[in-house]
Amino acid sequence: MRKLRIVGVSLVGVTLLAWSLRNNLTLANFAMIYILVVLVIAIRLGTIAAMSAAFLSFLFINFFLTRPYYTFIVADTRDVIELAVFIVVAALSGQLGAQARRQTDEAQRRAYEQEILYRLTGSINQTTDYNAVYDVLTAVMREDLHARQAYILPNAGEPHPPDESLLYLLLQSGDHIYGTLCVAFETEFTAQQVQLLTTCAAQAAMALQRIELTKRARVSQQYEEADRLKTAILRAVSHDLRTPITIIKTSASNLRMLGERLETQERYELAGTIETEADHLNKLIGNLLDLSRLQAGALTLNRELNSLEEVAGDVAARIWQMTGRELIQMHFPDNLPLVEFDYGLILQALSNLVDNALRYEPPNSKIEIHGCSYQDNVHLKVVNHGETIADEDRDYLTDPFYHGKDGHIGLGLAIAKGIVEAHYGLLQVEDTPGGGATFILVLPINNKEEMGNETTNTSRR
Repeated sequence: MRKLRIVGVSLVGVTLLAWSLRNNLTLANFAMIYILVVLVIAIRLGTIAAMSAAFLSFLFINFFLTRPYYTFIVADTRDVIELAVFIVVAALSGQLGAQARRQTDEAQRRAYEQEILYRLTGSINQTTDYNAVYDVLTAVMREDLHARQAYILPNAGEPHPPDESLLYLLLQSGDHIYGTLCVAFETEFTAQQVQLLTTCAAQAAMALQRIELTKRARVSQQYEEADRLKTAILRAVSHDLRTPITIIKTSASNLRMLGERLETQERYELAGTIETEADHLNKLIGNLLDLSRLQAGALTLNRELNSLEEVAGDVAARIWQMTGRELIQMHFPDNLPLVEFDYGLILQALSNLVDNALRYEPPNSKIEIHGCSYQDNVHLKVVNHGETIADEDRDYLTDPFYHGKDGHIGLGLAIAKGIVEAHYGLLQVEDTPGGGATFILVLPINNKEEMGNETTNTSRR
């Protein structure tokens, strides 16, 4: 009724204006004006209002603007033709305008639905919890679709008796059902609303399935890592741990059974062997614990601004105390910037690199430690002058429990790599000119940008 009142008021206004000008304009002029009015009404109010406006316009033109006035009799045959053409053109204009209106409304409705789906998928794809997906879905139902109530069954909310304004939708993906969405509206919903609600429920179910699969993959990965670590530890226990234990037991047994018959120097050598193998065993067990912490993600960093030159100096001092020889040459520029890192962990990583380099350094040469800055990174190079690494060995050098040619278990470089990567850095290796390998520890100066996308050639042994 409201639309018909608007049509009536509009046509009455146009008729009054046309009546005041009927002595100056022709019937064709009035017909064009009324066709324009009918077209506007069709676009704004739809088909029924447009057809009503076309019929009323025909009556108003005939009664008020066609001679003889104030009667539906038409004196001139030409006016009859014009009126007939007018009613046909007005009806067609109304239909076309109404169709354009329907297409516009449909396009707006689809755009609104797409916007709702975009916001819904954008929100639920960022969640990693079932309850968060439920909360986002019900919030979209209430805020965007204006539902009276929306909840996931089972729910302690107020129950509603079955009616035409209540809808139940399964949150189902494949054969698995994650819940039931209950939506209540003030009025009966349309087929378009049901389709949109079904699509929203399907998107939520897919998000729930993604979360479930992610959790399964994470658990599976943890089991695989644990199994791989267990296998590696068993392999280490079977060889690398049993070897020092066997030596310690044999040496202690000889001391106990042959102590009085052994020379003082022999007893001293056996005691030294026990001490050396005990230190080796202690270091190996410590490395196993460190590796377990790294692979479990339990490493805590205490980042502060520190000097890599001081770290290298501490490593060189430790080597001198252990060997009584100067085996390291250091080269650092005066303007090397400070870097934010955990001092103790980077000290451990550099110590592992230096120990590895010294193991393969020729007797009459020294390893070198160079510090330099390059763009947003600081490079710490440990230069070894021993054998050049074979290409087929490069990919396995930092694998846990990798055995070198000398049978040494490869935990040190795996731990160094894990520490450096925990600082968003890289561990690289290059060939030393003239023979040997150069290990490069790369740390970002600001320690905020991850460098994992760069190509990495990892360390030596």
